[in-house]
Amino acid sequence: MPPRPGRSSRLDLPPGTGRRPDADTRAARALAPGVIGSAAWWDAVRALGAPRWFPAGLPRDDGPPDGVPTVVLVHRDAEHAHVYADLNGLTDRSYLAAGTLHHVPGTDVHVGAFGVPPGYVASYAFVPTDAPLVSPAARDTDTARTWWLSVLAAARPDPLHPGEHLVDSRGAVRSVVDLPGRGGTRLVDPPGVPDRHERTVALVWDRPDGVAQPVWLHLPPGDAHDVGAVVLFDGRMWAERVPLAPHLDALHVRGDVPPTVAVLVDSVDPDRRAADLAGGDAYLDLLADDLLPRVVAPVLAGRGLRLVDDPARTAVAGQSYGGLAAFRLVAHRPDRFGASVSQSGSFWWPDLEDPAGRATAAWLRTAPPRDVRTVVQVGAYEGDLTEANHELVALVRARGEHVDALEVPGGHDWAWWHRHLPAALVQALG
Repeated sequence: MPPRPGRSSRLDLPPGTGRRPDADTRAARALAPGVIGSAAWWDAVRALGAPRWFPAGLPRDDGPPDGVPTVVLVHRDAEHAHVYADLNGLTDRSYLAAGTLHHVPGTDVHVGAFGVPPGYVASYAFVPTDAPLVSPAARDTDTARTWWLSVLAAARPDPLHPGEHLVDSRGAVRSVVDLPGRGGTRLVDPPGVPDRHERTVALVWDRPDGVAQPVWLHLPPGDAHDVGAVVLFDGRMWAERVPLAPHLDALHVRGDVPPTVAVLVDSVDPDRRAADLAGGDAYLDLLADDLLPRVVAPVLAGRGLRLVDDPARTAVAGQSYGGLAAFRLVAHRPDRFGASVSQSGSFWWPDLEDPAGRATAAWLRTAPPRDVRTVVQVGAYEGDLTEANHELVALVRARGEHVDALEVPGGHDWAWWHRHLPAALVQALG
């Protein structure tokens, strides 16, 4: 794959990772026996399910596998000449050829082979098109972004995939590739946990600055009286679209975390999200001084629970801008928050194009060491954001502070955030 211009490209992938166009035909043959595209072949593909994972690689023409761990996507479409696979972390609008599946001539088969390591977790969807996708402008322009959103509006989940799906931040349904290895938590709903729905409370936080912000509280099971708290940004996602409640209940049932209420704070809209999570310190103070004592504590008291104000029992977690805000909140208010969980944190902020101006890194180089817990997870295929997270982890370690760090084989994606957040919460609170 040739290099692409632009420092923020997410397709500067390590060797053996990403699209394998030279292996597409072998991939189609490996999916099922028989004539590719025949009724019997499709019946076999459906029975085996898709996507397919070949951990030892695809069979060579002479038999032995080629040794490159590969996942194969396949889509059936006789009406469109092209099918684009939006596979998080491995395809991208900066190099659209990487995501355009190979159309097997004379058939309705569109197939693509992608080299991936064990533990790769990603959401994906298919976009059938009559003509090859061509961006009307450079990647990071308003014109290109608007066009790309119009492309994604036509995306559809994989009808052959029998497993997990998620609803992303745009409300679109996406399938999930979830390969074994590299840890993380597959969702196993613990049996015998009562009254889950009754333990989730929806309310509105009428902020002193005039913003009405939806919030969900998920209370821990059991009969504990004193509870800690974990604040999670993008709360609607965790409350409704990638539900966190079963994970939280499992952590409590196993005793992995002390009794903790989850405070899921909605983002309202993209502009409000950016203003709150990547803005000044005023919003961070509202979380510490208004949301927890004035809104959360009274609701808990009404249910016989007491919110403790120990920073060691109070954490904050977020993704992307939310990961940045989580780290900044603990830095700004260590009197109230003692642990941060950042997944794909936007530590390039405030300027992706100027690594020397990264505000969080500059703060770490001058501020005194802290007695806090920092958990950082980042996808391996997130371009400059991956590098910025590595820099932050190195700076935190150099200060002698506690930090747990994990690089996940994935992109900027709710799929692996959901899979790996439970372990991060244990590191922050356990």
